[in-house]
Amino acid sequence: MEQERTKALRYLASKEKRTVWLRAFHIWQRRPHEVDPLSEDMHVCSSCQTAYQGNYCPRCGQSARVGRFSFKKALLLFLDVWGLGNRSMFRSIRDLILRPGYMIRDYLGGMQSAYFPPFKMFFLLTAFSLLVNHDFHFIQVETGREVETKVAEMVEEDEDETGGHFSEDDEVASSPMYELGVKFADFMDMLREKNPTIFALLSLVMFAIPLYFFLRHSPTIPDLRYSEFVVALVYTSNTFSICSIAGNLLGSNLLRLVAVLMAFVALRQFSGYSMLRLLGYIILTFLISMVVLSSLVGVGIFVAYLYYGN
Repeated sequence: MEQERTKALRYLASKEKRTVWLRAFHIWQRRPHEVDPLSEDMHVCSSCQTAYQGNYCPRCGQSARVGRFSFKKALLLFLDVWGLGNRSMFRSIRDLILRPGYMIRDYLGGMQSAYFPPFKMFFLLTAFSLLVNHDFHFIQVETGREVETKVAEMVEEDEDETGGHFSEDDEVASSPMYELGVKFADFMDMLREKNPTIFALLSLVMFAIPLYFFLRHSPTIPDLRYSEFVVALVYTSNTFSICSIAGNLLGSNLLRLVAVLMAFVALRQFSGYSMLRLLGYIILTFLISMVVLSSLVGVGIFVAYLYYGN
């Protein structure tokens, strides 16, 4: 064991070997998924008794490699209850971590049976992320100071609800415009809490509109469609969710930072733009989204105010 560890350290210490390993890794990243070769052996389906040549029965679709039950097969059957039993799910998670942008391009290029569907994966990861963030953690330790702070915040909120001192001016707080703004904010917060998946998906689609304007003629896909770009962003969001969930489970801020970086890496590999150019596009997209969202909120409140006044 010690000798193997020493060999690994020596291998990593060698600049030439590191260069060879990185080159091999970059070649693997760009290489699409390879489908298993077609079997030339004759099989008799154990389900419908059809004789055939290949990997799957042409009549019922059962695999030629059924075999006896094992712990691996039992685990896959258990995961299949939650929609995770398909091998493409594990392949998709692996490729979204190691080659996210190239995998997205392969999927849009037609290799769709090799990977888990993007929207189905998005809903599953969002649900699992909510479970991790609210009910389930490997590491969740609160200090006494954090507990005292939470108790103090609860006391302050209770005082506000029972007629305590407010910092806002009474006239502003009782004005129709202020009340409409509060109602709109409460509505958006309720939508985020009760329908977080729909809220996240709508936010993603809205964010995709200005970013698509910059990336629609990217070097890798010059004629990119908006529908294809939405799928690419959903997969990019899945990359972020995978790393973010791992960071929340382990209580690691480093993994949470890696989640942000991986989303950036996915867009860079997908678009083919340089890091600085892509970063500039993302910043411009964020600013445009904030301006548009603020304008829509302002117009909505103003129209509601006119209707309320009448």
